[in-house]
Amino acid sequence: MADPSKADSSTAHEKSTTPSLAGCPVTRIGITGLSGAGKSTLITAIINHLENARRGALSEQSGLAAIRHGRWHREIERAFDYDHALTALTGQPPSWPESTRDWSIARLTLDYDRRWYSLRPRRRCLELFDYPGEWLLDLSLLDWTFAEYSAHWHDWLARSPRREIAPGLLEELQAIDPAAPLDPERLEALAGRWSMMLADSRLPPHRLSRNLPGRWLMPGEGFDPDAMPFLPLPGVGADASVDYPEGSWGEVCQRHFTYYRDRIARPFFESHFGRLDAQVILVDLLGALRSGRSALADMRAALESILEPFRYRDGHWLGNLFGRRIRRVAIVATQIDHLLPADQARLTRLLDSYLFELTQRLAGKDIELRLFAVSAVTAAQPREDARGRPMLVGTEKSSRQKIAFTPPAIPEQMPHDLDLAIDDLPTLAPPTGLDRARSFPGRRVDALLDFLIGES
Repeated sequence: MADPSKADSSTAHEKSTTPSLAGCPVTRIGITGLSGAGKSTLITAIINHLENARRGALSEQSGLAAIRHGRWHREIERAFDYDHALTALTGQPPSWPESTRDWSIARLTLDYDRRWYSLRPRRRCLELFDYPGEWLLDLSLLDWTFAEYSAHWHDWLARSPRREIAPGLLEELQAIDPAAPLDPERLEALAGRWSMMLADSRLPPHRLSRNLPGRWLMPGEGFDPDAMPFLPLPGVGADASVDYPEGSWGEVCQRHFTYYRDRIARPFFESHFGRLDAQVILVDLLGALRSGRSALADMRAALESILEPFRYRDGHWLGNLFGRRIRRVAIVATQIDHLLPADQARLTRLLDSYLFELTQRLAGKDIELRLFAVSAVTAAQPREDARGRPMLVGTEKSSRQKIAFTPPAIPEQMPHDLDLAIDDLPTLAPPTGLDRARSFPGRRVDALLDFLIGES
């Protein structure tokens, strides 16, 4: 197989399929999520709420009250598969929509009620740019050299729980002499272990977030990780100017890393992010709380690296790219319906405490960062047991049996050392009886939309 890092890479630049929509002002919102956050379900719920703007919670938000109707467009290229998601959620039995494996666009036309003298447009176009959260994590790579990439991974692999997830992997990488001739069979075997380590890291019980490179887990169309494997090599040291012999471990891994950074990851952000007005980042905070300190620390570090471009000064290419249009960023904790009503409000305050330093770093920048805790589709309902104590009921996902459970209590603030863990929660199926012609039951989806597209 030809080495793609030595070939003309002009076709690697992913083009946006969104044309200029004549006569219809366009608002473009990027929506992505770290693993397990339920992004496809949220996008489906947003479309459903806008289709039923006059019959649901949107009409109670002053900034959204003028929306008369939202119409989803299925005929566009790379359209978000709303039909498939509706089939899953409204089926018998219902199921959650499949996770995103590539990028897509959900386009809606929003019609507004206006007084005759209003200068505001009577129609707006909304585009939800949906892409895997794994790809967003590649933002970390864009300013790194291969030496810096190797140093970061050396640090992460030396610490628990990654050291336990992939025992001996760091030692094998340390034993490689970057100047030695590459052994293709050994590279292939180590790349396989690397992929397994990334996949295992993001799953329970670990739920780690910094699983780079992101497309090793979610390649998308037009990229094959096996065609250009690379590994972090602790032996390269901090000097990025060292030239390794052609065909050596250091030369091949560095060349493949540079190709991935410059021809796969960077073009994606250049093609799409300069066109966004807002960005939504979903996080599975409840999942991280179940895994404890390591997962919480890793998720926060991932969010810090994702939002770092907003702090760059004018003149830095990433700062110019992100600061060009994006003015609103929402970090959204999901699945709050798995908590008792009193704890749902506490989760929002806990999220604020958890990300306080991050939000302080962005204070004064020309963006508005808001934190939300939502439920896209409510799967658990509050009830009381025979003694009058609060509990929740829902349908367990695997058994399809009705269950009652008492979720763990949520504190209002995050310990500074992140030493916090909660008991496990059941995995629930969607509720029965969902209908496209009625707004799906959810929590605070209306408030999130008001922040993103609401009129003052």
